[in-house]
Amino acid sequence: MHEVGLCEGILQAVEQRARGRRVTGLTVRVGERHAVVEAALAQGFELVAAGTVADGASVELITVPGDEFTLVSLRVAGENHAAGPGGDRVPRDSR
Repeated sequence: MHEVGLCEGILQAVEQRARGRRVTGLTVRVGERHAVVEAALAQGFELVAAGTVADGASVELITVPGDEFTLVSLRVAGENHAAGPGGDRVPRDSR
């Protein structure tokens, strides 16, 4: 399940953008070349996020053509809007 490795990179980007705030959900845009299965991604993220600011956060996957791997947005506890500007590239070493 390569999704766990991808989730480690996603978590790194989430923690940088969240700046200590509790994250309740996130959206990632992933290229088809990564062959990501949404259920496996959600399960992998649940595993790697345990005990972090993103513990329990839901994951929405948007599949696009190509090789893209981008954290699009965060949903932060107590805020009515997505946190931060969209489009943080997930670290390449996690792909």
